[in-house]
Amino acid sequence: KVARIHVEALGGTLTKLTKEQAEYIGVDVDGPYKPEHYRY
Repeated sequence: KVARIHVEALGGTLTKLTKEQAEYIGVDVDGPYKPEHYRY
């Protein structure tokens, strides 16, 4: 949500993953998009 606000403030747009895209990369359409073991 925060990223969307920042991108929109910069004049950009974000799109939502389609079901096909999510299935292809092995994630849920609504996230999370990173595995639990991933750390920043």
